[in-house]
Amino acid sequence: MILGNFRANGIVGQKRDSGLGTLLCMAMLMLLLSACEVNEEAVNNTQDTGGSQPPGDGSSPPGDGGTPPPGGDDTPPDGTPPPDQPPPSEPPPSATDQTIFEATLHPLLVESANFCAGCHGATQDPLIAVSDATIAYNAITSQQKVNLSNPDLSRVYLRPKDDRHNCGGDTECDRVAAEFLQAIQDWANQAAANVPPPTGGAQPVLSAAATFADATAAGLARVDDAAIAVFEFAEGAGDMTADTSGVGTPIMLQLEGTEWVDGGGLRIVTGKAQASEADSRKLFDMITPNNAYSVEAWIIPDNNAQDGPARIVSYSLDTATRNFTMGQNAIYYQLRNRSAATDANGTPALEAQNTQVDTVLTHLVMTFDGVTGRKVYINGQLAVDEDAPGDTLDWLDNQLLVLGNEVTNDRLWQGIFRLVAIHNRALNDTEIQQNFDAGAGEVLTMRFDVSNVIGQAAFVDMRVAQIDENGYLFANPTFIGNVAGVNVKNIRIGVNGSIPVAAQPFRRVDAVVLQGDELLSPLGAVIPAELGVDGDTFHLEFEILGSMQGFAELPVASSPPLPVPDEAEPDFGLRTFAQLNDAMSGLTGVAKNQNAVLSTYSEVRDSLPATHGLLAFSTSQQIAIQRLASSYCGVVVQNNASCDALFGSCQVDGNAKGQVADALYDQLIGDNIADQPDRADVTTEIVRMIDDLGCPNGCNGAAGETVLQATCAAVLSSAAITVN
Repeated sequence: MILGNFRANGIVGQKRDSGLGTLLCMAMLMLLLSACEVNEEAVNNTQDTGGSQPPGDGSSPPGDGGTPPPGGDDTPPDGTPPPDQPPPSEPPPSATDQTIFEATLHPLLVESANFCAGCHGATQDPLIAVSDATIAYNAITSQQKVNLSNPDLSRVYLRPKDDRHNCGGDTECDRVAAEFLQAIQDWANQAAANVPPPTGGAQPVLSAAATFADATAAGLARVDDAAIAVFEFAEGAGDMTADTSGVGTPIMLQLEGTEWVDGGGLRIVTGKAQASEADSRKLFDMITPNNAYSVEAWIIPDNNAQDGPARIVSYSLDTATRNFTMGQNAIYYQLRNRSAATDANGTPALEAQNTQVDTVLTHLVMTFDGVTGRKVYINGQLAVDEDAPGDTLDWLDNQLLVLGNEVTNDRLWQGIFRLVAIHNRALNDTEIQQNFDAGAGEVLTMRFDVSNVIGQAAFVDMRVAQIDENGYLFANPTFIGNVAGVNVKNIRIGVNGSIPVAAQPFRRVDAVVLQGDELLSPLGAVIPAELGVDGDTFHLEFEILGSMQGFAELPVASSPPLPVPDEAEPDFGLRTFAQLNDAMSGLTGVAKNQNAVLSTYSEVRDSLPATHGLLAFSTSQQIAIQRLASSYCGVVVQNNASCDALFGSCQVDGNAKGQVADALYDQLIGDNIADQPDRADVTTEIVRMIDDLGCPNGCNGAAGETVLQATCAAVLSSAAITVN
């Protein structure tokens, strides 16, 4: 269900034929605001009108129409559109929509008390809470985080309201959600009030209306001749999803902790989708004789902070035994495969470290054969491979197929599955590109009639698909008609009579059709859903179509240039969440899967540093690090042997406070690195901390444990540990 015409790791402008998979992925990547798109196009060109509602009740169905040149006679004398024409959208506002955003929602997003800036103000997509208002505006509009026609459908509001997403508990989440909703409503009201009256009798240039009910099939063929298990997640209800490959006995996956996604898909929330041992045996029986396989998935990760690796597709038994695992290790995808060259856990793993995980629809393929070994492909492109000729699978026949977690429920991956396929041979580069181009799910062609504007039979066709319950993908607008020399400029997609707030790339179309059927743009646009597939009606609006002149749009004020750095980037970096967890476990001797530690880590993981960038470090990340350190140190002091091993003695003797300080320095910091802090300075501060905690003359029992835990956590969460 992806439409696209760009390589996922390319720059806008690298064109392929008409591959659907490529287009959707690039449409989604475009939403992540690559530098050339945001800084030049989205900032310096034009913006949408902000979703202001057109006049009238919107009850008349959309139809054809346009503004004739002087002397034209297509518009009735009273200036009203024909009865089959959509209610016209308003002309552009006199002030930019971004200006309104800056005065309403943006201050709340960057406010630290509302929790967004800690992640989305630094390194985590979408960058909706950065201080640069242009970047934040483009992120929140291009990724459909607001709906000005229906503010209570806005994702930025629903995340705290329904998902309780990193907002500090129910009370705080309710407060944040209410403030966000009010700001979005204010934005919508100001956008509607900011529309000036039409001038010079101008009218919008509109296509006829179109719906999903009128769309026709347009999918490309997949390479599935060797597919032995295919999951399309089309059931939409129930607690099972079935293998639809038609090969052998279907594998049935039992669902727990999952949600169905509109348009075909499965969201992993807290659980997994798992097959029985008997059903899973088909993979062993049909793959091992060939000594080759491919595992393929269309996915949308919830975040790029999932590690372990988090299990996307796994054929395994527990955290230490597997045949293969397609996993996400924070910002990288990883393949583990059990063979003669690896251990029982499929390690050493093959990790694609040249392409980072994006929280957008992604095509992921991992292959193995006995000729070249393992390969990982991301969005149709080879990301990493190995030279391991002669390797052979060393699989077990009792492993289980599981999606979104480990069999033991301790490697949760959160996100959406659109399609999973397992093949009993290694797909080659061409075949993987073809499956990427084909996309996932149902791709349709939606036809917009512009005959009344052109004066003879003419249409604009778009390939469309439903991404999820929140949005649709529109791609590859193509002019259809036996006419040449038609001017086409600035196309916007309307939903239910209004233009939504969205970074629609077809606004940059400025072409002259030279032949009957001509592709106007190879890009894709994500358009927000309002009433759903059965209720939403769409139309196109043009600045110019043929001889008809419609409304232009005001340019967005350019953001100020980024300041030139006055010093070089630091030589040091942060330990990321997984590295911090590993370091704290190693230094304290507490296992990462210890219940108290694992619970804390699962809770704060998304708030820990996701990248090594030292300049992106935030206060919220330091708080999360301190909580994790306190959890590890709490486990230490509750166990006499561990406590004695770390501190020398599990008590605070008033005459030996320095012993505690020395032990913490030696055990957690050490002086084997030249850049570590000075021992005397650190131990002096620890002694002062012991005094400040009310233990100047020594303390034992519960009071002593509290002091030991606090001083341990202070050192374990310090820069000596977090900076690498």
